[in-house]
Amino acid sequence: MSTTERIALTPALGQVVTVPLCTSSIAVYASSPELINLVAKFEGGASNFEQLDLDSSGNLYTYKLSFLSSDFPKSISVFANGVELEGKISFEHERSHGKDEEFSTEIVLEETEDFKSQRLEWLNIDDWDGWAWYRPRETWIEASFTPMSKLSPKTPTHNLLLRPNNPKIDPKSVLAVFPASPPGAFVHLTAARDGEAPGIYARVRRVKNGGRITSYVGAKVNVHKGELNAIRGAIDVARKKYGYSTAPFTQDTGHSPFTGLGFCTWSSIGEDVPLTLDLMDDLVQKLVKFNVPVGTFIIDDGWQDIRYGLNGSEKTRGLWSFDTWERMNAPLSDVVSLVKKTLPTVEDVGVWMTLHGYWNSIAPTSPLAKKYEMQTFKLNRDNLQGIDWPETDFDGQQTCSISDPEKRTWCLPPPHLAYKFWKDYFTSCFDAGVSFVKVDDQAYGSLLDGVSGGEEFVALWDGMTRAASEVFGDNRVIHCMAHYERTFNGDIGMGVATQGKKIVIRNSDDFGLNRPDIHRSHIHFNIFNAMLTSQLCLIPDPDMFMTSAQWPEYHAVLRAFFEGPVLLADKPGELDLEILNKLIGKSPTGRYQIVRAPQTIRPLSRAVWERYLDGGFGPAMKGVSYFPAARSASLVLWNTRQGALQSTADIIFESDLIDALEGIKDSVESGESLDLAVWFFSSGLAKSVSLKDFGSEPSYGAELSPPVIAVSLEPQATEALTIATYHSVGDTMVACLGLIDKYAGLAAIQRTQVKGGQLSVAISFTGILGFLVKQGAEDITGKVRVTIDNISANCAVKSKGSGLSLVEVNLVDVQAVAGKEGWTVAIDI
Repeated sequence: MSTTERIALTPALGQVVTVPLCTSSIAVYASSPELINLVAKFEGGASNFEQLDLDSSGNLYTYKLSFLSSDFPKSISVFANGVELEGKISFEHERSHGKDEEFSTEIVLEETEDFKSQRLEWLNIDDWDGWAWYRPRETWIEASFTPMSKLSPKTPTHNLLLRPNNPKIDPKSVLAVFPASPPGAFVHLTAARDGEAPGIYARVRRVKNGGRITSYVGAKVNVHKGELNAIRGAIDVARKKYGYSTAPFTQDTGHSPFTGLGFCTWSSIGEDVPLTLDLMDDLVQKLVKFNVPVGTFIIDDGWQDIRYGLNGSEKTRGLWSFDTWERMNAPLSDVVSLVKKTLPTVEDVGVWMTLHGYWNSIAPTSPLAKKYEMQTFKLNRDNLQGIDWPETDFDGQQTCSISDPEKRTWCLPPPHLAYKFWKDYFTSCFDAGVSFVKVDDQAYGSLLDGVSGGEEFVALWDGMTRAASEVFGDNRVIHCMAHYERTFNGDIGMGVATQGKKIVIRNSDDFGLNRPDIHRSHIHFNIFNAMLTSQLCLIPDPDMFMTSAQWPEYHAVLRAFFEGPVLLADKPGELDLEILNKLIGKSPTGRYQIVRAPQTIRPLSRAVWERYLDGGFGPAMKGVSYFPAARSASLVLWNTRQGALQSTADIIFESDLIDALEGIKDSVESGESLDLAVWFFSSGLAKSVSLKDFGSEPSYGAELSPPVIAVSLEPQATEALTIATYHSVGDTMVACLGLIDKYAGLAAIQRTQVKGGQLSVAISFTGILGFLVKQGAEDITGKVRVTIDNISANCAVKSKGSGLSLVEVNLVDVQAVAGKEGWTVAIDI
């Protein structure tokens, strides 16, 4: 790679920078691992970039070019060592101040109509570009960046998050568009099709016979309030239109199989490997040798009694009975017993199935078909246009042709027997010791033909969830491959189907698939899908991963910043405890738990619009999680360049820290400054930052904000920055970093207070507790005093340069006590 290819600019080449009228100066920054000569040329002149003395994690050189805002050029070209870089950076003064607005479109299906299209008259496709949540496969929705003038006319779109490309619209505006499905219809968006005027269209399909059905598309424009607020606003527009409550959704706080460490057999024993008692025994015997505190265990695909070739072709597979298949050589109860006896920490065992029983529904000549009066339902792929249909099924099996409709039919219980089928099925599982289920392939029911097929699809889900709640208890289902109108955009997502109680939904396609760029795409799709799912009545699940293969730390970090289940899938006898121990900690009562963020990570606001998926040298994907109890935040970076095989270059600005700490803005008085400690989890770098006038700081771009530090990530790498608030302890500033041996170590902090000249912190997990002390030139070794529950304790003091010291308190071996809620650690100097 040449020198000109190893330069990253902020703002990026090709970007248009809007300069607020009150701004005195603007700047352009450049990062490179090499010393270079950078020159900006513009109409009437040229200017040299100056090298900055900016701290760097990853050996980057940083350069800066400044202009007075009253005298900036219309655009600049950048030359590196005399070679012009492709693209220009343009500047323009802010022309307008936008305002928050709401929009909606009503679409009515009359009793005689099964389908209708309607144009969104208020959305000019030439004014906006941004992210479209496409449904490129039957069961998954994924975000793709596109101008609205190039939106797909066929592939279903389930959400839009847009920024203006019209200079007459306030550049800080964000428009979110949410096509909301009522209980009787499915709604999505596409661009215009043949014969239609250009624009964005709502496509509405009836899934309930009889009556007049009204649907809505809701939209919200937010100015200076961020992307999540716009998405939430668009959802609430739709909820109000339907007369739904806009109260916050609720989440169970009692015991759940989805909060502890989990293990799944799917990738572990082998995908498409039918399970046997011997294979299960080998897996759990090898797991127990690692002493892994697995609390939840999933027996995935491969346990059920199925038959081939009875559902339309030789390769199709249908469910035959509720028992295990014959080569398991044991009933389900024996398999569950084996797991629990061998792994004594396991409290919950779950089993896998699909919403239609098995991949190709129920075997039509099975005992089940007779008992539940099974009916035949046709599939119609015209229901989902614009999808690149695979030649193989979801788990690698060859699909059959759909040219003959009779070869693509499903055998299913009719709507009035769907609940009974599921109640009996789940009861048989419960009697075998199962306490939850993973129900897969849910969205494929979108292909059931006609209105009657839609009614069957709705009845299957309603019957399944009702039966699961009655048999297992509330929220004991992982809803998987469930990306379609009801969950992403309908009564499930909006909380009506579950009475406002959040349910667990798989947030992305499978981990570790054999596809180009799959690892970086897994990070991207999970974080972007969570922008929507986290605002719905859903708990996003980022899927299983391995600690011993397939970029383990890259994926482990993501799980630490998600609310959904953490599931291991390592091969038998293969496990990396070093990575696992960065995810888990022991509670004061001796119980192992996941140390993770209280809310699912969101993109750093400016990162939403960066080109972090491009090839070559450039920015990483950046997300933030706020920890209310600690009044601190994590800023996490992943190398998501093409293939994640090139190094990244980023500059972290003060505006990024402000964005990450958005949760404390309301508690900081206007004009107040905020002193922060910044700690790098992987590299161990430490830095102090003082944000002036934090409480009244407006939202602003990187080009108007002072830089803090440059960051570069190696291929396949990730980094987590802890942004912790300093506290005045006597004459010294001290920040609690949480557990510095955990990815999301701030989650261990229950509360902090300064009292009697000490900083007191309540901690809820074992690990290495870290404090960053800002002491100037003074050596504090031997002056630090630490107590744990009022008993004097040892600590280690390490110099981090620039007048900073890291104080480490070892909580790894502290004593567990029944009923204890936390350890109180106090520090003074």
